[in-house]
Amino acid sequence: MKVSKAKLLATTLLGGALALGAASCAYAQEEGSTVSELVVTGSRIPRPNLDQPTPVSTVSQQLIQNSGTSNLGDVIAQLPALSFSGTVRGNGNSFGDAGGLNFPDLRDLGTSRTLTLVDGKRHVAGDAGDSAVDLNSIPTALVDRVEVITGGASAIYGSDAVSGVVNIITKKDFEGVEAQVERGQPWEGKFGRNTSAYLTVGHNFDNDRANFTFTGFWDQTRGVKATDIRSLNNYGTIVNSDPFDGAPDRLLVPFVLSDTIDENGVILDLNTATGALSPLAGFTVNGTPVTQPPRIGVNSSAFGSFAGPCDTCFALEDWLLLSPPTNRRGLATTFRYAITPNVNFTFDGKFVQTKVADFVQPSFSFGDYVLEPDSAFITPQIQARLDTLSPDSLPLIARFNGDMGARTNNITRETWRFVTGFDGKFETDFADLTWELSYNRGQTRNTIVSRNSMIPGNYAAAIDSVVDPNSGQVRCRVDVPEAQYEGWTAPENMTPEACVPYNPFGQQNSLAALEYVRHEAFRQHQIDQEVVTATFGFDTSKFLNLDGGAVGFAGGFEYRKEDSKNINDPFIKAGFSDTAPQPDASGGFDVKEVFAETRVPLLAKRPWIDELTLDAAIRYADYSTVGSATAWKVGGVYAPFRDVKFRGTYSEAVRAPNITEAFLPATSSFFDVEDPCDAADVGRDPDRPGNCAALGLPPDFVAIDNQSIQGTASGNENLDPEKAKSWTVGLVLQPRWTPNFSITLDYYNIKITDAITFIDPQDIVNNCVDASGGPDESFCSLFTRDENNQIDFVESTYLNASKLETSGWDLTVSYQRGIDDITARMGALRALDGNFTVAITANHLDKLRLFAFQDRPDEVQINELTLGNPEWKLLSNISYDQGPVRVAWKTRFVSRSVRYNRDPQRDGAESISPSQIEPVWYHDVIVRWKLPGRFDGFEVYGGINNLFDEEPPLGVVQGAGDDGIYDLVGRYAFAGLKARF
Repeated sequence: MKVSKAKLLATTLLGGALALGAASCAYAQEEGSTVSELVVTGSRIPRPNLDQPTPVSTVSQQLIQNSGTSNLGDVIAQLPALSFSGTVRGNGNSFGDAGGLNFPDLRDLGTSRTLTLVDGKRHVAGDAGDSAVDLNSIPTALVDRVEVITGGASAIYGSDAVSGVVNIITKKDFEGVEAQVERGQPWEGKFGRNTSAYLTVGHNFDNDRANFTFTGFWDQTRGVKATDIRSLNNYGTIVNSDPFDGAPDRLLVPFVLSDTIDENGVILDLNTATGALSPLAGFTVNGTPVTQPPRIGVNSSAFGSFAGPCDTCFALEDWLLLSPPTNRRGLATTFRYAITPNVNFTFDGKFVQTKVADFVQPSFSFGDYVLEPDSAFITPQIQARLDTLSPDSLPLIARFNGDMGARTNNITRETWRFVTGFDGKFETDFADLTWELSYNRGQTRNTIVSRNSMIPGNYAAAIDSVVDPNSGQVRCRVDVPEAQYEGWTAPENMTPEACVPYNPFGQQNSLAALEYVRHEAFRQHQIDQEVVTATFGFDTSKFLNLDGGAVGFAGGFEYRKEDSKNINDPFIKAGFSDTAPQPDASGGFDVKEVFAETRVPLLAKRPWIDELTLDAAIRYADYSTVGSATAWKVGGVYAPFRDVKFRGTYSEAVRAPNITEAFLPATSSFFDVEDPCDAADVGRDPDRPGNCAALGLPPDFVAIDNQSIQGTASGNENLDPEKAKSWTVGLVLQPRWTPNFSITLDYYNIKITDAITFIDPQDIVNNCVDASGGPDESFCSLFTRDENNQIDFVESTYLNASKLETSGWDLTVSYQRGIDDITARMGALRALDGNFTVAITANHLDKLRLFAFQDRPDEVQINELTLGNPEWKLLSNISYDQGPVRVAWKTRFVSRSVRYNRDPQRDGAESISPSQIEPVWYHDVIVRWKLPGRFDGFEVYGGINNLFDEEPPLGVVQGAGDDGIYDLVGRYAFAGLKARF
C-alpha cells in the first residue's frame, strides 16, 4: 500500500494497469542471549530486552552477513513486520527522483511513518522534501544489528515514529583488521550480480582509553530488466465478461502488447465520424509498412493480447527496469576517548556515494500528430495503405521513440554525516546520574542527469517534413514557406537550432535528427539536518526502592532543524521538454522538544506476582510550522511467575508534515487515472451513470486509460500533525525447564487519524461522479476533459483527510541448545556434538485499511490479503554450529493473496481470473568454515538463495510497489572470504 507521499511522475508513461492486480526476542541471535541490562530500542532506560513492554525484533549481524547481498533494505524488509514497498524494487519504474532509493516501511503504512535511527539518533533523509532515510547510505559493512519496534514511539523519539522505529546499531570499539569480499549472481545469468568488499582497521591506544576505527567499503549491483526474467512474457489482462454477471471480468494472459504504437511507428486510422481508432499499418525497421497481427483479446483501446511475440507491436517489458544498477563506495570512522573514568568523548563520521543508473520507456507520441498528405516520409507502399482510408478517416502517427533511447536518470547521491559529543556519569548523594550531550549534522546531495527526454516543439516540426520544391531535399515544413498551407502554424516551444527532419517510420534517423528532438537535463537536491540532543538518566536506588526495585527515570531536550532544496533544470522549467515543468522547491522547519520517561517496578517475587512494572513516557514538541504537539505512552509488564509474562502498551503518537507536504510549490506532474465513466466502470456505483450522463458522457463511452494524464501537485502550509493511537498486548513464555527457549505472541492495533495524504487523482475523479444528488462540483472542478471527453488534466494537494487502520499478531520462537547429549548415544554421529539455534518470527495480518476520506467510512480501501500484504508472513532461521563450521537454513513463507481490488464497491474475485496468488516458500542455505592452522583468522563461505528456484507469480511483477515481496531472479548463488586479525 503506497501512502507515504505522492509519486510525482516527471514524465508521462504508457501502460497503466495491464495486470489488475514484531517480535520481541532477538531474531537469529545465534550467539545466545544475556540478561544484562542495556538500552534497547523503545526506551532510554536500561533493562533486559524481554523485560520491556514494547515488542522488539532484532536482525543480527550474522543474519545480515548470511543474506548474500549488500542491500540492507532487502534484508530488513524480509522481517514480517515490514513491507517491500519502499525498497529499491518498490521504488522502481517511477522516473521521478525515487530510482534506487531504499526506505523501510513498517506495517505498510508508508515510509514517512517509519522513523529510522542510527545508534538511537536521527539520520539525514535521502530524498528532497522527505523524512525517510535511504538505507543505501548505511552500508552493511558498518552494521552490527538492527532493532525494530512496532507502534507509536513518538513519545521516545519524536515525530515520524507513528508506525514504529528501525534502529540501526553500528559497529564500535573494534581492534584489529577485518576484511571481506563477496560475489553473488543468479543461476541463470549475470543480471542482478552483487559484488562487495570492505576493510576495517581499529586500534586501541593510551592504555586502552581510546579507540579509533576506519572502514572503507565498495559494492556494486547489476540491474535487472524485465527481459532478464524468463517467466514474465508480458502478462496482462483482457476483457472476458461484464461486471457483476458471475463470470470473470478479465483473464490473465501472456503477450499483452500494443498494436497501436511501436518503436518503428504505427499509422492509426481515426474515424472522425465515430471516434473509432484502429491501426492502419505497422512498420519494420527499414520503414516498410505491414499489417498488424489480429488481436485475440482486448485489454483496452491501446493494448490487446496476441498469439505470440509481435515484432511490430510495443511490449512494456522491453523497457521495464525492475531494479536499477547501483555502485556504492564510502568511508567511515569512529573515535572514542575516555577523558576521565566518568567522561567520554565520541565521534562518528562517514561519507557514502551511491550511483544509480535508472531508466524508463522512451518518449512517445500517441496519435498527437496528423500524417500530412505531402509528408516527405510517405513512400509508395505507405501511400498504397493511405489510399484505402475512407473519407471520414484521419491518419495519425503513433510512435515509441526507441531510437532516441530509454529516458535515463543517472543519479549520484552523496551523504555525509557526523555525530559527536560527550557522555558520562557522576555520583551524587541523591542518585548516580548518566548523561549525554551530542551534536548530529548530516547532508545529502543528489545530482540527477536526465537524458533522452523529448523536445515536443522540435519533434512536431521535425516529423512534419516535406520535399523542398526548390532543392529537392527533405526539409522541415517550418523552413519551406511554399509548403506552409493556409491555417498552418509553426509548433510552439521550438529551440533556436536549425530543424532536422525526423522520420517516424522504422529506425532510419541520423544522429543529428535524434539530437535535435531530445535533450539532457540537470537537477540537484540538497537536504540538511542538524540535531542537538541532551539526555540524562538515573534511578532511585539511593533513596527509594519499591518492592520490585528502584524507579528508573530518563529525560532530555532535543533541537532539530531540517532544510531541503530541489533545484530543477532551466530548460525544463521553461517548458521546452516533455518532462513536466517543475519549479524549484525549498522549505524547512525547526522543532524544540523535551521528553521524559519512567519505569516503576511496583512488585516482585510475590505469590502470583513475580513482576509488576509500569512504564510511562511523554514528549512535548514545538514546531515552527504546526505549533505544539504532545505524544505519550503507558505500558506495563506482569509476570504471575517467572516463566510467563504479560505485557502491553498504549500510545498516542504524532507526525508533523514533512517539507514536501507543507511547502511543495504547484508542480507539474503526470498521474495514472482510470476514468469512472468508462463503459466498463460506470456501473460500479449507483450514482455514476446519472452523473456521467449529466456531464455529457454517453453510456458507451470508452476511455483511453493507458496513458498518463498531466496535472499539478502542491503542498499545504495549513496542515496539522496527524495523530496515531496504538496499543499492543502480548505474552512472553520462558519456561525454566527448557533453557534458552522463549515464545512471544503480541497483538498490535494502530489507528491514524487526520492522516496527511496526497489526494489521489483517482479519488478526485471518482468522487466527482459517485456523489448523491448530482456531480460533486468540489471535485469535478479539479479536473478537465478534452474535446473527446478524455480526462486531460488533474490538480491535487495534501490534506489531513485520511484514516489508516491496521491490526494483527506477531509471533516469535527462539531456541538454542547443544546436542552432544543426544549424539553421544548415536555411535557414528557422536562427532556431531554442536549447537542448534532456531529463530522464527511470523506475522498474521488481521486488517490493513485506508479511508481516503475519513468522513466517508463506507469508502474504504481494503489492503489485507492483497499483493504485498498476505494473511501470513513467516521468516525462520535454523543454524547448526560445530567447531569451525556453521550451516544455516533460512526459510521465508508468503501466504496466499488476491489479485483483485477488495474494496466494497468492486466486484471482488469476479474481476479477474486467476483471482489468487498461490502461497510460496523460499529456502536459503549457507555454509561457513573458519580455516585452521596457518590460515587461522580466515573464513570462507558460500550459499544459495531461493534454493528451489521459485519463480515470481505470473502477472505480478510490474516494476514498482509491493511486488518485491516475491523473489525476482530465481536461484542465486554467492560466496565470500572474510579475514580478521
